[in-house]
Amino acid sequence: MTSKGPPPPPATPSPPATPATPVRARPQVIAHRGFSAEAPENTLAAFRRAMVVGVDAVELDVHLSADGEPVVIHDPLLERTTDGRGLVGAETAEALRLLDAGRWFGEGFAGERIPTLAEALHFLRPIRVIVEVKNGPVRYAGIAGAVAAVIAASGHRAVVVSSFDHELLPQIRAAVPGIETAVLYVARPIDSVRLAQEAGAGILQPHWAFLTPDVVAAAHQAGLRVEPWVVDEPDHLAHVVAMTPDGVMTSYPDRLRAVLAKLGYPLPPAVTS
Repeated sequence: MTSKGPPPPPATPSPPATPATPVRARPQVIAHRGFSAEAPENTLAAFRRAMVVGVDAVELDVHLSADGEPVVIHDPLLERTTDGRGLVGAETAEALRLLDAGRWFGEGFAGERIPTLAEALHFLRPIRVIVEVKNGPVRYAGIAGAVAAVIAASGHRAVVVSSFDHELLPQIRAAVPGIETAVLYVARPIDSVRLAQEAGAGILQPHWAFLTPDVVAAAHQAGLRVEPWVVDEPDHLAHVVAMTPDGVMTSYPDRLRAVLAKLGYPLPPAVTS
């Protein structure tokens, strides 16, 4: 009979597995009206500088010319950013093309023109584009259809349409099935998720001063993305990034890149048109 040795010691239970730390996706770097801190806003020069510094997306603004062409300019009036006078919508696209949209920013930009939306989408074809449709205080009959037609004809596969006029968004989606839309707002709604859902939008774009972590959490829980605007100061950028939005619009994409780099995020590469 073989003698048995002492019983083995009880097995030491394995420590509980440490849950993997989720890797947060980097917020997209979105150049507001292009790199508008270094070049005249909403011009090809501003878009080019944004792509050279390295961004994920460019946001731009669209009004409608007198002959129904979507043109890229922020204000309903021409005076601030061109050498023209009066309403954008009172001039034909050809007349708008003759205006200087760069000299107001600096002599080195003299000769920059107001792009059409078609020109801008072609120029920005390597990256995502957010097209803000302006429809107030000046209202444009047919702007939703005109913008939708240009987007559809462009073949650009990464276009988002945003607006403060939320009723336009379903019209855009009906004309361009599958396009993403975003609700712009300067407020803290009772229910921001419902605000987007009622417009059929998948993205919230609040002014950054009204953004809070609970808004971001509720949006993400509902499957929505959050892209606040327009965040320019480094401390404000760090504050907003800490709330884990999906993108941040800024006139200083270089500053946002610096904030993200400090947090160890990989940065978007430079691209050429």
